[in-house]
Amino acid sequence: MTEDTESTAPLEEAPFRRLHPLSIILKSVTMLGRNLIAIAVLHFSLFDQNVAHTLLAASALISLVVGVTALIWSRFTYQVTAREIRIKSGLLNRNNRSIPFDRIQDVSLEQKLLSRLLGLATVALETGSGGGEDGQLDALARTDAERLRDTIRDYKAGLQEDPALVDAERTIEGSPPLFAMDNRRIFIAGLFNFSFVLLAVLGALAQNFDFLLPDGFFDPRTWIDALPEQETIDTFGSGIRFLGALAAILSLITVGFVSGIVRTFVREYNFRLDQVDTGQPGFRRRRGLFTLTDMVMPIHRVQAAILQTGPVRERFGWYHLKFTSLAGDASGETDHSAAPCARLSEIDPILDECTIDQTSPDLAFQSVDPAFWWRGAILIWLLLTAVAVGNGLFVHIGLYAIILLAIPVSWIQFLNWRHHQYALTDSQLYVRSGWWRRKLTILPLPKVQTVDISQTPFDHPLDLATVTIGIAGGSSMTPLTIAAIPFHNALNLRNALFAQQNQT
Repeated sequence: MTEDTESTAPLEEAPFRRLHPLSIILKSVTMLGRNLIAIAVLHFSLFDQNVAHTLLAASALISLVVGVTALIWSRFTYQVTAREIRIKSGLLNRNNRSIPFDRIQDVSLEQKLLSRLLGLATVALETGSGGGEDGQLDALARTDAERLRDTIRDYKAGLQEDPALVDAERTIEGSPPLFAMDNRRIFIAGLFNFSFVLLAVLGALAQNFDFLLPDGFFDPRTWIDALPEQETIDTFGSGIRFLGALAAILSLITVGFVSGIVRTFVREYNFRLDQVDTGQPGFRRRRGLFTLTDMVMPIHRVQAAILQTGPVRERFGWYHLKFTSLAGDASGETDHSAAPCARLSEIDPILDECTIDQTSPDLAFQSVDPAFWWRGAILIWLLLTAVAVGNGLFVHIGLYAIILLAIPVSWIQFLNWRHHQYALTDSQLYVRSGWWRRKLTILPLPKVQTVDISQTPFDHPLDLATVTIGIAGGSSMTPLTIAAIPFHNALNLRNALFAQQNQT
């Protein structure tokens, strides 16, 4: 760290400091990485593969990026006082920002691969005002980042001891992790995270480097011409054709499984969840292969628990526990993974720390109205019938078979209805949804913020309604809803939620 000559009034004795000088390298490499494709395009197009011109352009770009980055680094300073953090930034338009410790809700650390190699960490400050982190120090030495995090937590916890003498994480001494995953467990989790992200990455690379590919690579006619003649295909037996089609399908499935496993390893590598005590009990989660994230989630900020599974995953006894929380991390995630691949026996101790109860065998769930599935099924049949008739009349008679897709889609809609249920106890609301992606949300009643009852034009004739429960934090894209319940039941549920909330 280097001290800046800028200083505040004598009342504030703490000096202004700059970020670690290695942050210049970190930022420069990041910015240069974003321009590699541009340099490659210039090399093969404008410079006509002239190495000298390309090297000259690359040298000019490196000099510009490093110079601007160093100038920005020199103009960015921060000060940690007894009660707040002050940040000065900006080249032409100077910005002076003060973040009082009292307003800071969470402090998280993040280390990307290059940052880990350089021994740096990013400190993200979240005040709960929305929009992700509200203050960020991009490159501090790991020890300085941990010291800053502990200073803020000690202040909020009212601790008086010297933060430098306090264990950086305050993990409960001698206690094993609440949950951890070895490589075998991560591999199992990856099997259930089927994904075609690898194909998407390869497609994006092919689009950006299309000048290196053969002419007509993206033209379907090129591939049709490259296929064997129809007479050659006709010489193959039906068994060979079937095996060829099966091999193509299995190849796609293999790519999906490999993508899911790789993606899971990158995100969940060395996953560990600990119980911590920073004056207020909480969870500390560490994970990541290339980007190491280290965040602490206070228990009092947990709003709801989410158990996710699927028909195959549930049969083998695996579940994914998440917490909807007011806490945020550097990635902006608010539905935090607490146990990505765990047994119910491993999940129960985690829920106990939050005083959240799992479902009991005698808990009676209520199903929603069957209109939940048959209205959707009718709409699906009408749409697919119109598509099948249109294509059958004007394209090919065989496309009338499109209507057959309505059978499995309607069956899935029926299964979704069977798994859409809710239950209310004296202290919690339980909501189940989805058949393939099964989700159980456990919401403590004191965490209920709002209850909305809505009716669509299709609900009025059947006297049905949808109940939407507002929860602070979490993903606004997937609100907690109970669909297709009788209107009078919706009113009773709303009254019961607020009545029992007042009692709790």
